[in-house]
Amino acid sequence: MTNLIATVRDTIRRYGMVSPRDTVLAAVSGGPDSVFMLHVLTELREELGFGVKVAHLDHGFRGEESREDAEFVREVADGLGLPCICEEISVPRFLLSRSMSAQDAARMLRYQFLVKTSKLEYCQRIATGHNADDQAETVLMRVIRGAGPDGLAGIPPKRGGTIIRPIIRIWRSEIEGHLSEKGLPYRTDESNLDSKYTRNRVRNELLPVLEAYNPGIRRSLVNLGTIMTDVAAHLERATDLALPEVVERATVGQFVLDLAKLTDYDEASQRSVFRRLFESLRPDLPPLGFRHVENLLELLRRGEVGTSVELPDGARGRLEHGRLVVSHGEGPPSIPSVELEVPGTATFEEAALAITAEILPREALSTPPEASGDEEAFFDWDEIRAPVTVRPRKEGDRFRPFGMDGTKSLKELFIDAKIPWSIRSAVPILCDRESILWAVGVRRSATAAVTNETRRVLAVRARYLEEPSGTGEGPSH
Repeated sequence: MTNLIATVRDTIRRYGMVSPRDTVLAAVSGGPDSVFMLHVLTELREELGFGVKVAHLDHGFRGEESREDAEFVREVADGLGLPCICEEISVPRFLLSRSMSAQDAARMLRYQFLVKTSKLEYCQRIATGHNADDQAETVLMRVIRGAGPDGLAGIPPKRGGTIIRPIIRIWRSEIEGHLSEKGLPYRTDESNLDSKYTRNRVRNELLPVLEAYNPGIRRSLVNLGTIMTDVAAHLERATDLALPEVVERATVGQFVLDLAKLTDYDEASQRSVFRRLFESLRPDLPPLGFRHVENLLELLRRGEVGTSVELPDGARGRLEHGRLVVSHGEGPPSIPSVELEVPGTATFEEAALAITAEILPREALSTPPEASGDEEAFFDWDEIRAPVTVRPRKEGDRFRPFGMDGTKSLKELFIDAKIPWSIRSAVPILCDRESILWAVGVRRSATAAVTNETRRVLAVRARYLEEPSGTGEGPSH
């Protein structure tokens, strides 16, 4: 026991699991791992200066046997002089209205109970009884599934500053040997032998086969998890540094990356950037799989503007002029359709833009009447068919560009002007009742052109509320 206590003490200190005056809520099922953990925590509490309380959740799977587990945990806690909080919940009943596996539902409800209880009992830490064998099994299961560095890191010794695993470096055989030697009772859950559960098949069938090839396979898997924890942490730090450099814009539902800067990084960093940003698109999106990341990398390698790849849950990655755009849902934000008061101002937060209209006498113009730039355009007010509106582009929109013969589609205009697909729906289109007057900031039409006969001029000015990232040469600073 002395060596095992020393290992747990070292684990607690190495990972900063507990601070003096903390109270640890020990999750105790009654099985050997959690009972061992509880006894070790009790041994160390005075030395390390923390308190211990016990929590047990009856999942309602095994009827009277489950209730006996709860009573056993109460008795163990009483024997150690520790407070014990027990609750019962029916996971089978919960599953009647949910599409989840029994194990996933039990895990979710158990952690909800532990978090709630820790708050009610003023506990700063929640301790679970995951051991070294659990770690080896988890890493192997994730190897089988094809996980990346984060997944292969396995079970973190400490998660989120609250969840701690003090016995994560102790083997199951050591635990059971100690309990037998000390005569400490524990409960046995027969469901741990049921091969319908993946973890049980890995534990009871696959690992024994692999041990025939490598007797130290469990230790090798734990070592792999330790190495990949360091690799994942390194990639995390590298990603933190890369994101401000490569991201032009990131909002809920879309992110835009600067291709020139993104391709300066190696593929490992690019993979990590993709995964991190994809998580931010929407909280409930499934993660990017290996194939999806490879498709995004191939998109970069080909460099064909306008090509795209499918991503999970209907998301898409699309290559534009100098940009990689990943969107989910209905696509890029679209401005609303509004009637523009003349004189008056309309503000469009989607485009970070304010559009102001006023009527001026012809002689008041200080610039040539045919002038039209990114920020202003002039029209013969008496040739306008009111009302004047501002709206997003529509499929099939066509107009006659100023200074050109014939008509052109807005789609062609945007392509020629290299306007990114990701922001085209946020380009305001100024119209009167009959035709398009101005694709704001891109090009005006020949409609209602100012001439020597013009008496009143409609002056329309666009003013950015802030430097719009993703519409100029690079991100705003």
